[in-house]
Amino acid sequence: MRKAKKHAEAQQAAQFDAGGYNQPPPYSPYDNSYTPMYDPNLYGSQAFYQPQQTPYGMQAPPPGPSPDMYNQNFNLPNQLLNNPMMQNMAMQYGQTIVGQGKEAIDREISKYVSVSTLKYYFSVDTAYVLKKLGLLLFPFTHKDWSIKYVPNEPIQPRYELNAPDLYIPTMAFVTFILMGGISLGVHNRFTPEMLGMQSSAALVWLVIEIAAVMLTMYIMNIQNSLRVWDILAYASYKYVGMIICLIASLLAPAWGYWATLLYCSCSVMFFLVRTLKLQILPEANGAYGGSKRRTYLLLFIASIQPILSWWLTRHLVVNER
Repeated sequence: MRKAKKHAEAQQAAQFDAGGYNQPPPYSPYDNSYTPMYDPNLYGSQAFYQPQQTPYGMQAPPPGPSPDMYNQNFNLPNQLLNNPMMQNMAMQYGQTIVGQGKEAIDREISKYVSVSTLKYYFSVDTAYVLKKLGLLLFPFTHKDWSIKYVPNEPIQPRYELNAPDLYIPTMAFVTFILMGGISLGVHNRFTPEMLGMQSSAALVWLVIEIAAVMLTMYIMNIQNSLRVWDILAYASYKYVGMIICLIASLLAPAWGYWATLLYCSCSVMFFLVRTLKLQILPEANGAYGGSKRRTYLLLFIASIQPILSWWLTRHLVVNER
């Protein structure tokens, strides 16, 4: 029986081999030569995805952000800036900050200087500037020196030619410093230290002049309607003539400077006497003594103008090396 059974199995194996079917060899995990039967065309052109396996006992990392998320984060500031509502809020916030800063600055300045009064001295226009410069250089031709406004109330200079302003004195002071630098450069004596000394000296002498005038009025007990800003304006008008003197010294050295200094000194003296005569008030009782003190004050203010003009320009001309 056993022989018959083995013979039958041998016949079946022969028939199986004759049909073209080869039985695969048994799989052994220790045999490296084993290659699984895999057909690459089995799944067509689709990519074969194999998930990454993590070691046992460790958690898989979370998935990273998508590129769309990065694009949204980069475009977020642009979207906020282009939003009309955000633009309006930013503009209102900026205006609020600027307004608060301006109010704080004005509040601190108002403790020492009246800004509302000071702004009147800079209210000028082109017509006023041209007429005022002509009045300073040619005061002998001016006829009407009367004041057509209430002396105790400030007025915009563009409406009154005889009113003092601070625009022309400020520009004249700055221009004088620049012309002094040019004159020093022409004479090969320019240095930053020299320019700084010149501007400091001009500023110090201006303060001394104003203090001397106010002290004189206090000692002589002269009643007047002049304010500190009025005295500053009248004391600074001489810089216009000093600029002309420096220009003349460059064009015609020596004699050109002295001739121009003489004429400009006479002009500013005449201008100040005629202008301040109507603003310095006599004493209430109208006594002769009050009028005499007023005359002394006018002569003092007028006489120091040519002295200071010469003192501040003497080192800038050719013959004073």
